[in-house]
Amino acid sequence: MHITPILAASAALLLGGCQISQLKLNSAQQDVACQLAGINPWKDSRPAATPIIDVHTHTFNARYLPLREILHGKRDAFFPVTTLISDHCANVIAQALIDRTELAAIPGRTGIARKPDTSELRETGHPGLLCKVFLDLIDKAIVSGVWEPGMKVEDKMRTLDSIASNMNALEKLAVKSAASMMGMEVHTRGPKTVEGTISGTQAAVRFLWTLTQNDAKMAALFREMHRDVPKKGITMVSHMMDLGPVYDQSPEPGTLLDFQTEQVRRMEYYQRQPGSGLIYFVAYNPYRDHLQGRSSSAALDLVKDAITRHGARGVKVYPPSGYRAAGNEILPRPFAPFTRFPGRQWDARYSRLGSEPNKALDQELSTFLEWCIEKDVPVFVHSGYGEFEARKGYGIRNSNPLYWEQFLKSHSKQGPCKLRLCLGHAGGPDYWFGSGSHADWGKKAYELCTQYPNVYCEITTDDPMIRPDTQAFFVDRIATLFDESSRAAQGNAHYPFAKKLMYGTDWYLPDKGEPAAVLLATQKAFLHPHLRDHYADYFSGNARRYLKLSPEKSPAR
Repeated sequence: MHITPILAASAALLLGGCQISQLKLNSAQQDVACQLAGINPWKDSRPAATPIIDVHTHTFNARYLPLREILHGKRDAFFPVTTLISDHCANVIAQALIDRTELAAIPGRTGIARKPDTSELRETGHPGLLCKVFLDLIDKAIVSGVWEPGMKVEDKMRTLDSIASNMNALEKLAVKSAASMMGMEVHTRGPKTVEGTISGTQAAVRFLWTLTQNDAKMAALFREMHRDVPKKGITMVSHMMDLGPVYDQSPEPGTLLDFQTEQVRRMEYYQRQPGSGLIYFVAYNPYRDHLQGRSSSAALDLVKDAITRHGARGVKVYPPSGYRAAGNEILPRPFAPFTRFPGRQWDARYSRLGSEPNKALDQELSTFLEWCIEKDVPVFVHSGYGEFEARKGYGIRNSNPLYWEQFLKSHSKQGPCKLRLCLGHAGGPDYWFGSGSHADWGKKAYELCTQYPNVYCEITTDDPMIRPDTQAFFVDRIATLFDESSRAAQGNAHYPFAKKLMYGTDWYLPDKGEPAAVLLATQKAFLHPHLRDHYADYFSGNARRYLKLSPEKSPAR
């Protein structure tokens, strides 16, 4: 058996006992846990013979995001600390990350090197205590070598983890504040739980570091993080994020790349490189239709251009930006103490939608999705709560699969709606891993997959897959639903869930699970006797059908 040092910890878990620690399992689920403990993907023929398609990844870096305005607009994210951060401090945190972010040179586009340290930022004025602590941390990381090309990735991870483990209270507060304002507060909570995981603070530090990586090297970094796992190649489906109009930040040379003329062109270039193993989805943003203060079709035109002329294979939709597929209900303009930015950003999103803004958003989404139905273009939607929310709570308010059900039903008058849709996160982890208060979201995602011919879902695999109790719960739940939907599909219009579920990770958003350990644990789950017949469909077959991708054209390597 081939296990390298980076997987030594997870190997102990994979080959260990079947003790149950947190989640209360029934007897059948306890049996599953014990059976899982005896499964070793390295000794099974299926993993090494099966290509993997990860349908949910990201390869953007800090220069693709409106970081300055994200931090300005999310000062309610970590109360009361972030409420007290000044506008200047928010600028400093954003620029510190951008200055550490390398941009590759591609044909017709110049590259940008990292700045050597934070001295230039310190000369812009006193940043405040928390921001000074953040700058000191970056300088400490620079000295440690984590941006040096000669250091191995596994050594960089160990160094970053060591920095995170040895931070004092103020340093942890600075990192927590930055991560929370980017919507990552849930992902970065708590200590290390079992072997194969890291602490929430370590996950936050890794996330912020990855955000600064060279955009041309993101795919290679992803593969290095998943290197020591048995597989026959791995393909990334990378989802773009068009957030400038959400936060009212215009493109700026060297700070925020123009979405259409720079970001899309870069993704097209990286996808077309021989053996890239990369497929990209362009992002849709309805607010683009009103950037100039008048109604237009700019949002859909941008999507059409990327799909028809620049190689995009699908479209990413992101409701936490403040909209729904149907039934829009815009919240009132926010008031925030000490800063004008949240209100100004709300104005940029909604004030130009006319006298009936909810109906205007409904119509824009309907027109866009009807085009996707007509052209059979895959749509991938964030259907979990949290992350890059335009305002705190927008994820919970707008990402519920119920709003997709509303759209699908309204477009099913002549048979089931044919929209080719993937519900990313499948409603969030609660239903699939046995905890939390939003299990109804996951159940609704399952129902939509079995009721509509082209609706799929992706349950994001992360650290719960490594824990024996939640892993066993997951296997039991999936096996039960596979059997249930298979029986329901016989002789009527229901569709088997086993043909609708796809593998995805949401890499590189913060995760307390080591990427390779999570993938190995997920392989283990689908090698359980109840699921092993569906192994190939889960890891690649269903994704090929969703993407309309033939096996011989897969770019995996």
